[in-house]
Amino acid sequence: MEWLSDFFIQEPISIAVPVIIIISIFAYAARRAHIKHLERIKKLDERYIQHTISSSDG
Repeated sequence: MEWLSDFFIQEPISIAVPVIIIISIFAYAARRAHIKHLERIKKLDERYIQHTISSSDG
């Protein structure tokens, strides 16, 4: 276990950089998924509004 503590003492940046990159990738993917989800919800909402307007006219 001494080699592990030596590694963390000597190279903290070598651990931090990949962790930051991985977190950034997940955050970007989550943001894109959220934006796509909002677009789908907006399309469904528009279809529902058009359907209710057309059915109330008839």
